[in-house]
Amino acid sequence: MENFTEIQKAMLDYLTALRKVRQLNIAPNSKDFTSQLGEWLTEQIYDGKRAESGIQKSWDVIAENKKIQVKTHAKAKTTNARWSYIKFDLQADLDELIIIVFSDDYKLKEFIKVCWSQALPLIKQEKDGDKIYWNHLKEFQIEINKLPKQEIISLFR
Repeated sequence: MENFTEIQKAMLDYLTALRKVRQLNIAPNSKDFTSQLGEWLTEQIYDGKRAESGIQKSWDVIAENKKIQVKTHAKAKTTNARWSYIKFDLQADLDELIIIVFSDDYKLKEFIKVCWSQALPLIKQEKDGDKIYWNHLKEFQIEINKLPKQEIISLFR
């Protein structure tokens, strides 16, 4: 392998960063980095608290006395999909839905925040699962530079 030293250094740097991110409780486990990053970001900018369990029913973060479900995506430039899988559930113990869209290199591209009661009628029940299409949520999109805690948002510019 011709670039072994470069590969070895990159892997060591990556694993060191991963351990640090775990220690800082940004992504406390190895399940899904992108989802955990979105939950952490939501928790930080709204002074909230993430659910104790990774399988908490309905919501991921409590902030401003609201239970929030966070859907996070890191989209490759070649991906045209503009939707999130989300369960249509009239009984969900949930107040808001936040959808965070990063680029494939984790630059913040979109931030959508919508009341659950307004999101529910926009969920489409399809053969492969319930989906909410981001194009139907344009009025709920928040400009990146108008989000709270711009010092944290600057990490993703």
